[in-house]
Amino acid sequence: MSDIRQHYILSSDRLCDEDQTVETPAPIAYTTLQKSHLPQVHDLLERVFWTGIDVSDSLEYQPERATVVATYKKLVVGIAIMSSPQETYITYLAVKAGWDKTQIAKNMLYHLISRNPHKDITLHVSTNNSAMLLYNQFGFKAEEFVVGFYENYLDPHSRASKNAFKLRLRQ
Repeated sequence: MSDIRQHYILSSDRLCDEDQTVETPAPIAYTTLQKSHLPQVHDLLERVFWTGIDVSDSLEYQPERATVVATYKKLVVGIAIMSSPQETYITYLAVKAGWDKTQIAKNMLYHLISRNPHKDITLHVSTNNSAMLLYNQFGFKAEEFVVGFYENYLDPHSRASKNAFKLRLRQ
């Protein structure tokens, strides 16, 4: 919430506190990736994963089945993307810092699974990523341990494990 307030204050050029409007709460909305989301989505993915991620091509592969964007008002607070509805491989699932205790990841994962019924879904997750607990709640099972899976993407000094588990949800 603090980043939303700060954005509002900076964008409105307010000089005094008397002029502040009352903040109205809003629900978190889950929708399909739109072109207008891309700048915020790319920024979020870069902050959570690594630089240079471009998911623009997701707009071409049935985004209504392969993408979920969580928004609070106009702020993108989460993104989940499959490589395509045919492959059903989750390439990215990320939540904006400060929003991680709001069950956004759980809801986005639920939407992806329900939009792709009767299809196995796979993904890779770093061996020390707490998201493993979330995936286990949905029934994902480890099929393979992959040494050095993230080696080409992570900073050599990163604490994140470069090893990954390949997980599968059988439906």
